[in-house]
Amino acid sequence: MLSRVSFSGTHLARVFQSNPARQVRSLTWKATGKRVTHEEMEKMLRSSRFMNNMTRITTGNDRIRVCPLNVEADKELQYPRTVYEGLKNAALKNTVSNNICGWIDPVTEKLQFLSYDQFFAESKHISMAFRELGIGPKDFAAVSWINSKEFLEVMYGTTSLNMVLQPLYPNLDAHAVKYVLKQGKPKIYLCDNEAKSRLIINSATEMPFLRTLVVGRGPPSRDLRNEAQSKGIQLLGMDDFMKLGAQKNHPLAPPEPDDIFTLIYTSGTTGNPKGAIVTHECILRAYHTVSISVGPLRAHAGEYTFCYMPTGHIYEILFELLVLAEGGTAMFWRGDIKKMVDDMKIIRPHYVPMVPRIMNKIYDGVNEKLAGSKLKHAVFTYCYNKKKKLLQRGIVRNDTIYDKLVFKKIRAILGGRVASIITSSAPLSPEVMEFFKVAFGCHVSEVYGSTETLIVSGTSPYDPTGGHLGGPFPSIEIKLIDVPELGYYAKDNVGEICVRSPFVFRGYYKDKAATDNTIIDGWVVTGDVGRWTDRGTLVIIDRKKDIFKLSQGEYIAPEKVESVYARLDQIAHIFVEGRGDQRFCVAIVVPEESLFRQWIKNHGFERESELPLSDICSDIRIRKAYLEEMRNFGTAHDLGNLQQIRNLCLEVVPFTVESGLLTSTLKVKRNVARDMFAEKVDQLYREGSLVEKNV
Repeated sequence: MLSRVSFSGTHLARVFQSNPARQVRSLTWKATGKRVTHEEMEKMLRSSRFMNNMTRITTGNDRIRVCPLNVEADKELQYPRTVYEGLKNAALKNTVSNNICGWIDPVTEKLQFLSYDQFFAESKHISMAFRELGIGPKDFAAVSWINSKEFLEVMYGTTSLNMVLQPLYPNLDAHAVKYVLKQGKPKIYLCDNEAKSRLIINSATEMPFLRTLVVGRGPPSRDLRNEAQSKGIQLLGMDDFMKLGAQKNHPLAPPEPDDIFTLIYTSGTTGNPKGAIVTHECILRAYHTVSISVGPLRAHAGEYTFCYMPTGHIYEILFELLVLAEGGTAMFWRGDIKKMVDDMKIIRPHYVPMVPRIMNKIYDGVNEKLAGSKLKHAVFTYCYNKKKKLLQRGIVRNDTIYDKLVFKKIRAILGGRVASIITSSAPLSPEVMEFFKVAFGCHVSEVYGSTETLIVSGTSPYDPTGGHLGGPFPSIEIKLIDVPELGYYAKDNVGEICVRSPFVFRGYYKDKAATDNTIIDGWVVTGDVGRWTDRGTLVIIDRKKDIFKLSQGEYIAPEKVESVYARLDQIAHIFVEGRGDQRFCVAIVVPEESLFRQWIKNHGFERESELPLSDICSDIRIRKAYLEEMRNFGTAHDLGNLQQIRNLCLEVVPFTVESGLLTSTLKVKRNVARDMFAEKVDQLYREGSLVEKNV
């Protein structure tokens, strides 16, 4: 009989099972030696006692909060402690298909797969090719490759030699690419297209350390090869690169847990990107912590995850490793955002990491279709409310009569068998979270974390509520500190979020000043302002970084203001700005064209709705009307008077990564936006407030 576990300070520890045939992994209750299965853990996650109190306050004056289950991965137990060991162990877990990854054939659109045997063989060829080129332990390998089997093989090839993986976001601008490469000084750069390699070739004199370029699968063009040769750079296609090591047998050099696995570069919203040092132990302990505490969100052998996010983002790397370590299969998209939904329908994934922007678009698209038919809307609403009653009891399912009648078609948008979605990077509205749980019949967890902290907290899959970020994961400590300039004090259960755990990053590479400003007395200072709810869940309410001061002396955190306004369906992008010599905030707003045209048509501008978008955006009457809409929305969502904008420019041209306005994670680069829109902001301030009542 398995023991019933209390919610006291009793420690639980995960036992790594070396026997691959054993399907039920277990937890050891250290106080008694009894074991608790994952099924027992799910019962604890479902319990009302946990739902009503998702944190425990430790003793001391700092009011540090931890997970009440107090589950942690015991240091004394034997489990994979490096990515190298973790992927070897993953092969033992995948007892269903033995496929580590798959992709869509570009010609037939059929699924193709790579077995673990093939993967390990090809990865070894890459490792041996590194050795042939004089590259080995502690050396950097820079990689800018779309999410693909090639990236996965390069990643494992570097870990086999205790090298440092240096992934670059696919759309980094030229300045950022050169900055990152000069910092790491890699001897080799692997990229998926010739355009990326040209930047390196053209900058060869600035980067004498970089002597080998690997470009795409096939042989590079003759012109590119000649250009590289003229600069003293060896240029190879991936196939030729792997042939270098195919018949070689140099010794491997597996890493230790405290060796650097990767440098993950911050998005650079306010300046040069910073390279966060992530060790093997960081990422493996983060995996173990999530694995033992997510209940039904865990992957299962042979199931698919949809891999489409940038390989330079820790969110994507961690999610892929999570699924692979449970025996799942990584399925790669084709790289075209316009075909993303088509890719999902072909792959039919079970697990999908998402960002709220994508979820919001799906939500808006379904509602837009329903709005065109009163009958469809009525049937949908009836079925939705029936399933919502199940959700309120913590039940998420996709096999009800309502699923067969209505929701099966909606589930087909993501391929028809999505079981779990994890979302991060920005707040997800409670309405959208509820919609996915009801209409798609899948578990959804909103996770809070960052490059520096990896993971911090997450919503329980059985919690029917949204609008918060759950409680801390096991092994995580969270404390709040005062932010007096914004009027936040920890004694009121509100303040800047600080995180301590065994798997926070180890500092910024070659940037002691930034490290010292971020890690203080062992705590990672996040820059996010949070509040504890009565249930012990965390809510992000503000952002300390990037604040500006208005002439009244009031500090404004623009990201908070932007996150509220961005929830309006008609807004595609927004940049909020303020200045120390001005009394109010202004905004640059890019409309979501089709929804914005519909809005102005419904608000008395039917004739204008047919005009070119540039004419619509310059119409002062429409600007005033939509400003009022935004301010009403802001008031309803608790924006203060000084946080609300009082003038806006409706901008026709979207913010893009290519223009430099967005990071690869689609966040606004504030320094770039400030420069790009300086003249328009000046004009808005000259025009003055469009709100009748002055500040």
